[in-house]
Amino acid sequence: MKRVKFGTSAAVLAFLAASPALAASDVCKGSDINILMETVPDTDALQAVKGDFEKEYGAKVNIEAVNYSLMHEKLVPSLTASTSSYDVLIVDSYWVGEFKTAGWIKDLDALIARDKVDTSLYFPALMALNGTVQGKTYMLPFWQYAMGILYRKDIVDDPAFQAAYKEQFKRDWRMPATLEEFAEVVKWAGKYKDMYGIAMAAQRADPVVMEATNYLFAEGGDFYDRTTWKPTMDTPEAAKAVTVYADLINSAAQPGALGANFDDVANTLKQGKAIFAISYLFLFPTLEDPKDSTVVGKMGFAPVPGKDSFLGAWGWAVPSNAKNPDCSWEFLKWVESKDVAYKRALAGGQPTQMWIYNDPEFIKKWPAMSQVGTALEHSKGLPIMSRSTQLVETFAEVMGSVLANNVPPATALADSQDKFGRLVKGDPLLK
Repeated sequence: MKRVKFGTSAAVLAFLAASPALAASDVCKGSDINILMETVPDTDALQAVKGDFEKEYGAKVNIEAVNYSLMHEKLVPSLTASTSSYDVLIVDSYWVGEFKTAGWIKDLDALIARDKVDTSLYFPALMALNGTVQGKTYMLPFWQYAMGILYRKDIVDDPAFQAAYKEQFKRDWRMPATLEEFAEVVKWAGKYKDMYGIAMAAQRADPVVMEATNYLFAEGGDFYDRTTWKPTMDTPEAAKAVTVYADLINSAAQPGALGANFDDVANTLKQGKAIFAISYLFLFPTLEDPKDSTVVGKMGFAPVPGKDSFLGAWGWAVPSNAKNPDCSWEFLKWVESKDVAYKRALAGGQPTQMWIYNDPEFIKKWPAMSQVGTALEHSKGLPIMSRSTQLVETFAEVMGSVLANNVPPATALADSQDKFGRLVKGDPLLK
C-alpha cells in the first residue's frame, strides 16, 4: 500500500500560509467541502446546520453518508492519492494510530495556537483518544460513542418486576454491579417477561468487537499490559468475559444476533422486544423517535457493570493532501464553535465539549446524557497503535471461533497471543 510521508516543517509552513488579502470567511468561497460520514444521528445533526456554514463562507458542504463498514476502504485510496477527494476527515478512534503513522492527517497545534482555539473545553479522555498523539494535536473531538446498559426502565421500575426479582435473587432490585450478575439478571428477566433478555450485535468485525470489548474491560481484562505491551489475552479475566458474552448470545439474545449490528439492536429495542442491551448512548435519538419507536420515554441508561467500559470517539481532521487546507481548517473551527456544537447536540448529536452536559436545556431534552460523565470516568478506548485496525480484525477472529465454531474461549484466546504480540512489534507509537 502506498503511504504518504509525514509532512515536513516546510509543508506545515505552507499549510499555515494563507493569502493576507483573504479574510477567514473568504478562503472557502466557491469551494466544495466533501466529507465522508457514517449514517448515525451526529451526521443528521450536521446536515441540519451545514447551511449556516454555506451561507457564511460561500462554500458547498457535501456529506456522503455511508454504512460504517464502507468508510475505511473508501478513505484509504483518497488519502494515498496526490490530492484527497475528501476535504475534511472524521477519524474513528481506532484509526488514529494508523492515520498518524501513515502521515495522513495534519498536525494542528500551530493553527490552534494562532487562532486561539480552546481545546480545554473537551473531555480530557476524548482529547487523549481523538485529539492528541504523542503530545501533538491532530484532531478536534467530534462525537463520542460511550457505551453502557440500555434498559427498559418501565419494566425494571415496575413493582411486580422488582418483587419477582427479590423472590428470585433474595435481594432488593438494583442495577447489576458485576458482569456475572448482569448476565444472571438478563437471562432471568427475559424468561420472566417472555421477551429477549438482551439485544446483541455480534456481526464481524466491528460490531462484535465494540460490544465484546465492554465485557473484556468490565472484567478488568485488556488486550495488552499497556506498560510493557505484552499481550494479555490468555488471562482468566479475558476468558470469563468471552464466556459470558457467548452464553448470552446463545441463551438470551434475539434471533440472528450473530449477524447483527447496532441498527439491529436499535430495531429490536424500538420494537419492544428486548429488555437490555450493552450498546451505544447515541442510539437514544432513534429510540425516542415516535415515528417508528414503541419505547419512547421508556428507556434508561446505566454504566456497564464491573471495572471499565469501552469508549470510542470520532475526531475532525485535515487531510495532509487536502486541496484547500485553509478552508478545511476554517470548517473545523466553525463546526466546533460553541454555537454550532450546541445546535448539533440539541439535534441529537453526542457532544464532546464538557460544558454542554451542564446545560439544563440539553439535559431536559436528552435526560440520558446526564450519565455521560460517569460513563467516561470508567471507560477506556482501544490502544492508540499503528495496527489498531488489525487488532480489531484479530479479536473478531477470536470471537468468530468461539461463537461460530464453538472453540472454547480460553483456547481461542490463548491461540491469539502470538498474533496480538506481532501487532505491536516495532510500533513507533508505543515507544
